[in-house]
Amino acid sequence: MIVDDETMTLRNLVAIVEDEASLEVVATAQNGVDALQQTRDTRPDVVVMDLYLPGEFDGVEAIRRIHTLLNPPRVIATTSFDLESYTRGALEAGAVGFILKNDAETYLTRAIQAAAEGDPIVSPQTTSRLIKSFLKPTTAPEIAQARERIGSLTPRELQVAHMIGHGKSYKQIATELHIAADTVKSTVTRALLKSGADNGAQLAFFVGQARLDIEGAV
Repeated sequence: MIVDDETMTLRNLVAIVEDEASLEVVATAQNGVDALQQTRDTRPDVVVMDLYLPGEFDGVEAIRRIHTLLNPPRVIATTSFDLESYTRGALEAGAVGFILKNDAETYLTRAIQAAAEGDPIVSPQTTSRLIKSFLKPTTAPEIAQARERIGSLTPRELQVAHMIGHGKSYKQIATELHIAADTVKSTVTRALLKSGADNGAQLAFFVGQARLDIEGAV
């Protein structure tokens, strides 16, 4: 399902997705309320969600509400502007990744396929923004809370989470660490259970906030 308030942009995104034979757009919506209802009605595997939506609530809140549904779809957040507050808000609400609309023609279908497999994806420009946000000063309580969340993670789990935060896909991580892609997925799954994170992207935020010196970090 694709959600965007601008009709022309919505049509363009639908065309990009439908150009990929393995993908099908089962529904569209142009506001948060309709997006939530369409998600309930059509049960899509992946939702591409614009963050700037008119009406009762915006895309971030729509993601948060979708995430509370039984067996929710994976959500990819999109916007025209690379604003840190929206990026963080979307990932904290439960989005598995974030891409800019300018990157859609190149990355959207790849992002949907990756999201369907549980692989976090963030477009290159946004990855740079996230890395910078990790380096910004964080309050002592935030650091302490993040370290408590990830306190039981193994060095390998921390390393994988750190690489996700730098925009690496599971396949890229597997190649660089000389391990199987399934091993990367199982490593992330264990780390999610331990930390309480909802997805790999959120896990990467926790690790970034903890300000740890991670061995083997990129």
